[in-house]
Parts: sequence; C-alpha cells; structure tokens
Amino acid sequence: MEGANGLMTAEMVHTFLTDAQALPPAREELNADYFTALVARARAGDEFAFEQIMLATEQRVVSIAWRLLGSREDARDAAQDVYLRVFKYLARFRPGEDFRAWLYRITVNVCHDLARKKRTSGLAQFTEIDLVEATAVQETVHPGTDPESHALQEQRLALVRCALQSLPAKERAALVLRDLEGFSTEEVAQALGSRPVTVRSQVSSARAKIKSYCDKLTSGGQH
Repeated sequence: MEGANGLMTAEMVHTFLTDAQALPPAREELNADYFTALVARARAGDEFAFEQIMLATEQRVVSIAWRLLGSREDARDAAQDVYLRVFKYLARFRPGEDFRAWLYRITVNVCHDLARKKRTSGLAQFTEIDLVEATAVQETVHPGTDPESHALQEQRLALVRCALQSLPAKERAALVLRDLEGFSTEEVAQALGSRPVTVRSQVSSARAKIKSYCDKLTSGGQH
C-alpha cells in the first residue's frame, strides 16, 4: 500500500513542481577527485577554486531552496546566504567528509531559518485561502492553450505546492531531497544529519500527508 501511494504521490509532486523553464538543467557533477582538490584549495584560500565550487553546485542549491521555500525570489536570497555561510565556515569543514552533503545540510538549515523569520514577521505562507486565490488568478488562459487543460494544470500545481508547504520542515526537506532532487535515501540521511530509517519514515509520512491534503481539497471542491 505504502509503495503504491508513495509512487503515485512522488509522480504527482514531481510532475507539478518541476518547471523546466524556471530551473536550468543541472550541471554534470565534477569528477570526485577534482572536486575534492577544489575544496582543499578553497580551504587554503584559493578564491578561484571557491568560485568553481559555486558554479558546480549553485543550480542544485537554488533548486533545493526553491522547492523548500516555494518562492524563486526567496530561493535566490537563500542561495546567497548559503554561500556566505560556506565561505565563513569552510575552515571547519573536515577533509574526508562529503562536501556536497555538508553543503546541502547548510542549504536546508538556511531555508529553515528563512522560513522561520517569515513566519515570525507575519509574512504568509501558502494556505487554503491562498490556494483559492491562486487558482482564481490562474484561470487566465495563455494564448494557444486549451482553457480547461490549462486551468486544471494550474490548479494541480497550486494544490501540490500548498500541500508541500503544509508539511513539517523535516518531512518537507526529506521529501524534496528524495523525490524531487533524486537523492538516494542514504544521501538524504547524510545531508540531513539523520539515519536512513528516519528518512524513510519521514518520506513515507510526507507522501501520505500530501495525498491526504490533495484528496481532501479536491473532493471538497467537487461538492
């Protein structure tokens, strides 16, 4: 049962949260040995090496931040903060540790901090009211697009974004890294400083909550 629900939810989330025009394709990962050498040079103060690390990882960082925060503008702000923290604390990075896992852990923490600041400052996140307003605005049809198909696509997109933002922070991070970014369970655990069994539990719970959230709102809208 969990497998079927997980597959359906993962496909649904991936379909409606992936915007090929909004996010450039990820760069190919650098050779592991070369990347390790870049990190060593950056730790020694080589600014060019640090720039190369940024170029190799920035698209992934922005992608994770966008999906965690639900806003491209917030994602760009978060990415800037991520690399400021990486630069500040690079000397603390332990050789032999997985640099990308360390980087993505910083990314998740920065996003959590930014989301917390927005909540305490009263800036709204997605709510069911936002969903109604969003779908109403998105009824505007783009030229050449079938009106009914366009409206349905936009409603589903808004719905899943709302569902994703409704998740607890740790479950949202686990789901984003596992289902949207395509990390393995072990890679997610490493990036979150957790255990694989915990990640599996978080992802399973997140998938079930998204499905329940979407089912509740879609069934409610049919009555």
